[in-house]
Amino acid sequence: MSSASGKKKLSHTGDKFLALFLLWRLKKEPMYGYLLIDEINELGLSPRRQSTVYAILSKLEKGSLIRGHNEQAGRRIRKMYRTTAKGAALLKKVKDTRITGVLREFLEGMLG
Repeated sequence: MSSASGKKKLSHTGDKFLALFLLWRLKKEPMYGYLLIDEINELGLSPRRQSTVYAILSKLEKGSLIRGHNEQAGRRIRKMYRTTAKGAALLKKVKDTRITGVLREFLEGMLG
């Protein structure tokens, strides 16, 4: 699905939730894709194929919401991702404007 600007948007609600989770998680600390996938599966967040997670990471990076850089890990080169200021601003906007009403009550009730 594309927006009026021609950029591809995330079309599935689960993908949107996963994108927000990735932005939030990468704001806490930089991580590489496979480690993110392990964490997603460990948490039971709708187990995803690796290709789905990497596609979402790619869209976030193209939108300048995260930034990736290569890092040497032994003989391997891993792409480490972190949330950008633009990504952090989007998280705040979603928190302030989209998590309202019953959804906010539910989340606060679960955490409080």
